[in-house]
Amino acid sequence: MNPLHMLGKAISSPWLVGGLCVAAAAGASFVDQGTVQMWCFLIVNIMLAQSINVLTGIAGQISLGHAGFLAIGSYASAILLKDYGLPFPLAIAASALISAAVGYVLAIPSGRVREFYLAMMSLAFGLIVYELVREWRGMTGGVMGMRGIPSPGLGTLELFGWRISPEWYFRIMLISLIGLMLMLRNFVKSHFGRAFYAIHVSEIAAGSLGISQGGTKRFAYALSGGIAGLAAGFYAFMVGYITPESFTLMRSVEILVMAVVGGLGSLVGQVLGASLFTYLPQQLQAFSDYQYIVYGLILVFSFTLLPRGLAGLLGTHTRYSKHDQLCGQVPDLDTVLSQRSGGGQALVEVRDVVMNFSGLRALDGVSLTVRRGTVTGLVGPNGSGKSTLVNVISGIYTPTAGGVRFKDEEIAGWPAHRVARAGVTRTFQDPRNVPSFSVRENILMGAHRLYAHGAFAASVNSAAARREEGRFLARTAALMEAAGLSAYADDPVGDLPYGIQRLVEVARALASDPELLLLDEPAAGLSDTEAERLMALVRMARDHGVGVMLIDHHMDFLEELVDEVVAFDAGQEIYRGDMAGMRDDPTVIEAYLGKEETSHA
Repeated sequence: MNPLHMLGKAISSPWLVGGLCVAAAAGASFVDQGTVQMWCFLIVNIMLAQSINVLTGIAGQISLGHAGFLAIGSYASAILLKDYGLPFPLAIAASALISAAVGYVLAIPSGRVREFYLAMMSLAFGLIVYELVREWRGMTGGVMGMRGIPSPGLGTLELFGWRISPEWYFRIMLISLIGLMLMLRNFVKSHFGRAFYAIHVSEIAAGSLGISQGGTKRFAYALSGGIAGLAAGFYAFMVGYITPESFTLMRSVEILVMAVVGGLGSLVGQVLGASLFTYLPQQLQAFSDYQYIVYGLILVFSFTLLPRGLAGLLGTHTRYSKHDQLCGQVPDLDTVLSQRSGGGQALVEVRDVVMNFSGLRALDGVSLTVRRGTVTGLVGPNGSGKSTLVNVISGIYTPTAGGVRFKDEEIAGWPAHRVARAGVTRTFQDPRNVPSFSVRENILMGAHRLYAHGAFAASVNSAAARREEGRFLARTAALMEAAGLSAYADDPVGDLPYGIQRLVEVARALASDPELLLLDEPAAGLSDTEAERLMALVRMARDHGVGVMLIDHHMDFLEELVDEVVAFDAGQEIYRGDMAGMRDDPTVIEAYLGKEETSHA
């Protein structure tokens, strides 16, 4: 094994980390106060790096204004303790809650923009907060700052009459950091962590799994703001004096650089990045006037040679499931899907659907019904409207006219995640898995809509959360076995052959226990063996009362599965019936091959 990877594995060991923390807590009594304060700064930086890692590294939302959260939390905690006498722990908790609330509100406009515009909006947030704390003299002290904040360094911070020394303040911070890291580790390995990363990779694919794009972004901003607020509260009492100059754009850049160099997406990487940038400035005092240049050079170096940061250099890898902690008996495949009665009953009804795109009519008055326990095939030339119809049913498009009823409820116009939560699951023409996730993690993500436990239970890894996660892990194992994917369980999907990626996406769709399954060209690129496995999965869904709508160009594949086939051309239905009749239908033949022209001598 690579020596650096061995080092990374050692750093990730909970036993080693626990030993170092115990040693640091004990050693705080034997080092000078300057060293203890440096350790406190390190903890604050680790918390700040983790806050931006949650938002940017995992949820994919760029932030250039995190100093704004630091300012809000610092002033809030200081004011609550200094002016209102709130006990120290409650002031810290309040700063986290206030910053989380600000993050939630900020997510509302931020959720409407992406990339460059998102970066500019977050930058504007940081600048606005900076100007507010400069000008709000009655509350913050303005440019003169806020003095007289109780601090362990000055011997003025007390908790119920007990004067907190710098050493004990460090120990309190260390315990808080350990608790935060454990909760983040559990959170990232839960369905919430998988949802964050799914939004990062593809919002459309995430919506098809029942993950709310807007709700997940708001949660990510609130969680990130809350962690930054926790760091801010500790920071305010540690320094005892805060000024607006502590929360400039440069501070936001420092936080971002720590996270990037440490390795976005990695919890361990943030510890490494924060450690580097806590001690590096002390060694570069001579270059203090050139900080922007130094940080810029470090970023260029990191992007060029260490695209995954220090965490990538050490070979550490973030896991998004708890399969290493939990194991359960693999259930019989027949129990993986719910057995639904009422076979043959209408499940989804499409009525006179019209879909226009800037004058182009992709669907022109389409009507059809998919029944429980049946497979309906959609065929037609490329551009005939098949995928557009699937997009309309699954909530990606809102039809220009017409309606879609699912289980006697009108769903046309619903957002995709709401349609998915109702029981409609789909795949795409090109597999939209999460490339860096393992096969197991991708399939497990399909069960998102079925989870019942909340974020706190996931973070503390409660007994109920462990039982539920174990049940879905066992079902995932059964689906992997049925699809012939068990040998690839822990391999990143992006490194696997195209046919395997397609089977993973279908297995992921089945993991949601759907009532309606929409498959968009699932057999494209599959070998004969893989096609057989796909057919077995479709038959299993049909036999459990799932309605299946299947788009494909492989007629032999369709003939093995479909109960009814509907042919389209130019957005209109041109044939409905069985496969044998379709092969001989002149309108279908003309749509595929073109109209034969009569030659004149």
